[in-house]
Amino acid sequence: MTFSTSSRLFVLVRATGAKRVVEVGTAIGYSALWMALALPPDGRIVTIDPDRERTARARAFWKEAGVSDRIEVRNARALDELPRLDGPFDLAFIDALKPEYEGYLAATLPLLRAGGTVVVDNLLWDGRASGAVAADDASTNAIREFNRKFVKHPSLDATILSVGDGFGIGVKR
Repeated sequence: MTFSTSSRLFVLVRATGAKRVVEVGTAIGYSALWMALALPPDGRIVTIDPDRERTARARAFWKEAGVSDRIEVRNARALDELPRLDGPFDLAFIDALKPEYEGYLAATLPLLRAGGTVVVDNLLWDGRASGAVAADDASTNAIREFNRKFVKHPSLDATILSVGDGFGIGVKR
């Protein structure tokens, strides 16, 4: 197993003993697949993505891997769906629309148990977030602002790891 985002998620789910996971941004289900493989048999993931075509592909992958019974898909905008969920969750994974990261964090934190973990992907944004690569677009500026707030969030002990494309990890106080 390489040290990809998915393998990091697998290890984090195992290390935290997570049984309930919420994922913002399903795409084709690769991250959810790895997290589901790390869950105990009674563990569950709620994953949110409005794109029904992509989540249909994801469901096929999960079925083939034998983990589809552990994953519930909510086809909706995450900012609309998160307030409808019942916590507590042990782990939240955020990897969706970058300009909405702050909103996702604000909506997932109340769902996390004390000591729960929030994981956020793409915080280096191919070097654009740090300024190593020149960029001044909406997604880059949103990631920069998110990063400043994430590491100083009053409800989290958080850090950003410079592995892959940047991986934020926070533990709810």
